[in-house]
Amino acid sequence: MEYIQGLNVQTRIFFYSLGFGFLLGILYDVFRTVRLIISNSKSFVVFMDLLYFAVCAFLIFCFNMVVDSGRIRIYVVLGEILGWLIYYFSFGAIAIRAGSAVKKFIVRLANAVFKPFRRFFAFVKRKNNRLTRFFKKIIRKNEKKTKFILQKHKGIVYNLKCYIEKSVMKK
Repeated sequence: MEYIQGLNVQTRIFFYSLGFGFLLGILYDVFRTVRLIISNSKSFVVFMDLLYFAVCAFLIFCFNMVVDSGRIRIYVVLGEILGWLIYYFSFGAIAIRAGSAVKKFIVRLANAVFKPFRRFFAFVKRKNNRLTRFFKKIIRKNEKKTKFILQKHKGIVYNLKCYIEKSVMKK
C-alpha cells in the first residue's frame, strides 16, 4: 500500500475526478429533464434533488473506492466540483435548451398517443352523467312513493307495534 503518492498519480486522479464531475453534471441534467417532464411542483423538485444527492453520494463513494482506495483527498473533491462546474457553465446551457425541446417533444407525443383515449373517456363521462341524472330522478320518485306507501298502510311493522301496544293497554 502506497501512503505517499507521486505527483503523476495525483495528477492522473485529479483528471479522473474532473471527468467524473463532468459526468455528474450530465447526470444532473438528466434529472432536471425528468423533473421538467413529470412535474414542476416544489415537493417534486425537492424529492428529485434529494434523490440526485443520494445517487451522487453513492457514485462518489464508489469512485473514491476504485480510484484512490477509499481515501478522500482535497484535490479529488475539488476536481469533482470543478468538473461539475465546467459542465454546468459550458454544456449545461445547451442541455437546458435540449431538455426543453425534449419536454416539448414528449408532451406532443403523449398528446398524440392519448388523444383518442381522452375522447373516448369524455364520451363515456357524458353518457355516465346522463345515466346518473336519469337514475337520480327515479330514486327521488321512489323515495316519495315509499314514504307515502309506508304511511298509508296499517299492516307495516312499526304501525303493528303501535296497534299491539294500544290493544294490550286496553285489556
